[in-house]
Amino acid sequence: MIGLAVAMDAGAVISLCWSVAGVLRPKSVPGGGDGGRSVAVALIGVSLILLSVPLWSLP
Repeated sequence: MIGLAVAMDAGAVISLCWSVAGVLRPKSVPGGGDGGRSVAVALIGVSLILLSVPLWSLP
């Protein structure tokens, strides 16, 4: 179960970095600065972290 928790945390970190990159993208790029999409990806990352917390406590 530790492997699954590590994989979920890695996916969460990737999605949080992706959402930060989406927010910081300049407005001159077509479709740049799309706040709704990056917030959705950030929420996915946070939910993955919260789902992996119980897996760390399993033997």
